[in-house]
Amino acid sequence: MGTRYEDQPTEHWAGAESLDPTPVWKQYLLIALLLFGGLIAVLVVSLLAILPQIVTPPALVPGDRLVLPIADLPGVNQQPKRIEPSVADGRAFYLGRPATAEAVGLRARWAPTVGGTECPVDVITTTRAGGFEFGYAARCETSGGRTYTFNARGAASDDSYRGLDQYLVSRSDDRVIVNLSRVIEAAQRIGGPIPTGIPKPQQP
Repeated sequence: MGTRYEDQPTEHWAGAESLDPTPVWKQYLLIALLLFGGLIAVLVVSLLAILPQIVTPPALVPGDRLVLPIADLPGVNQQPKRIEPSVADGRAFYLGRPATAEAVGLRARWAPTVGGTECPVDVITTTRAGGFEFGYAARCETSGGRTYTFNARGAASDDSYRGLDQYLVSRSDDRVIVNLSRVIEAAQRIGGPIPTGIPKPQQP
């Protein structure tokens, strides 16, 4: 068999249609579809980002963000409010306001060690100079019925154990947004002074 093109059998020859370029309109259609898909993706992401600001509270929006009316936020040093997004999912928390510019979401369950057996957390009243303030207590049967106490920000009253876990809370003029997608775990004491609980913010 020869090595030149014209020496090949005709059944091996490519048809004339193989020499036709892709029609230009098909290329434009592909580019238009890609641009349209990108625009849709941007719109979806933008909508998810602003959804907590446009829904009517109370509402749980995609991304496990719980939107509450501002009326659910207690006054400064008033009794924290227990919030249960769903009774069955174990994500109940206390919404508190230890200072004018602060709002905290402290989990209603706590364990002495990260990943340990959790104990229920209750609101308690503690005395202080000139009055009283609300705090928290966890009674753990797995620790021989020991009761652990915490201040209004969830910091442990004793440096021997860690503070309460919390959710990130933000607020605006008419709503409070609690991010339930990730628990912010308090640091665990391991052989040395490790900061625990929720530190008090520095005043400007």
